[in-house]
Amino acid sequence: MPPRSDAPGLKWRTRTDGRRTAYWVASQVCRDCKGYPDRTARLAEGLSEEQIAAACRDHTERLREWIATFAGNGRPLTVYDGTILSLSRLFQEHPDSSFHEVKANTRKSYVDSLKVIEATVGARVVPGVTVLDIKRWFRNWGSPAEEGKPPRPKRAHDAVSMLRQLLRFGHAERLKNLRFQRPGAREEEMSLGEAVAFIAKALELGERDMAIGVAAQFELMLRQKDIIGEWGPANPEAPGAIHHGDETWTGAFRWDNLPGWRLRLRTSKTKARTAFDLQSYPLLFPLLESVPHEERTGAIVKGEHGLPVRERSYRKWFRQIARAAGIPDSVWSMDSRAGGATEAFEAGADIRAIAAHLTHSNLATTPRYIRKTEKQTAEVARIRASSRPTKAK
Repeated sequence: MPPRSDAPGLKWRTRTDGRRTAYWVASQVCRDCKGYPDRTARLAEGLSEEQIAAACRDHTERLREWIATFAGNGRPLTVYDGTILSLSRLFQEHPDSSFHEVKANTRKSYVDSLKVIEATVGARVVPGVTVLDIKRWFRNWGSPAEEGKPPRPKRAHDAVSMLRQLLRFGHAERLKNLRFQRPGAREEEMSLGEAVAFIAKALELGERDMAIGVAAQFELMLRQKDIIGEWGPANPEAPGAIHHGDETWTGAFRWDNLPGWRLRLRTSKTKARTAFDLQSYPLLFPLLESVPHEERTGAIVKGEHGLPVRERSYRKWFRQIARAAGIPDSVWSMDSRAGGATEAFEAGADIRAIAAHLTHSNLATTPRYIRKTEKQTAEVARIRASSRPTKAK
């Protein structure tokens, strides 16, 4: 192998099958990469030593060109011309922007909101933006996509929150005290009947992995991300990861993480430790058992090409199957978590036990996941009626 100086940034990773894969890693070249977006690149297999060294030098040259762009006068790649569009691009490129400090899935949500902003008000000049403009945009962003469709308060709230970040980034602090209404808390839940119907329809359509995904969300009351994992930039050092091209998938819902049908993980949001005996969940366990032994590798919920399913694909396929099963569009994939909590509460489970199952550190959070049901109101009515004098009855 050529000396490291001839192949700057070169790093090797040994796979489970013993093969070694070459990566170029920006942090191996310099400590401060000025927000360079392609920090890790997997090199093609079968390259000679000279080709590996040349590829590393090419990646390093692009990195140095990026850094030089910010040297001296500190000018970013996009020249700010006063418009919201240029401010949005600058926010995504500048090395000191908070855009580079958040996780990959959060950046994706940022980008979704930035696309809305750029497409609708990108041509506006920042110094001319007024509070009345923001209020009007908020209403427009939250309006239905088509006549007869429901309003989109979350889209509006996310976009205006993103705009506030842009304006703060551009030192437009005069709008920092402006407040906008958050979308109301979710009131929907996926009932047991809907979960059963979804699973049956998914199996009928040959979508076994989607059946497993929803069954796991409902039974284990875990967030969607804890079930399908997350794709992000290549990270050759991530434990238990799956690598594909310049991306890496990480997640705990993997076949190699089920010794004795016991799943142990840290949740994606709170990092709380939790464990499940999967044999105790009658909707989920038979589905897992039905998977042939030769297919029990990698992620449990797979998508196209046998790779871990991606979030957008999972949401799209969920809606297609849910509609085919007669489940209304108002019920989302995430509502299976609330459905499991509501079923547990109606069955008489202690609220503290439900909180522990949901991995809530604050008990006050748990009631938000327990939907008001007819069974609860009927029980209150029964107790009240039984306590009244006979004549009053």
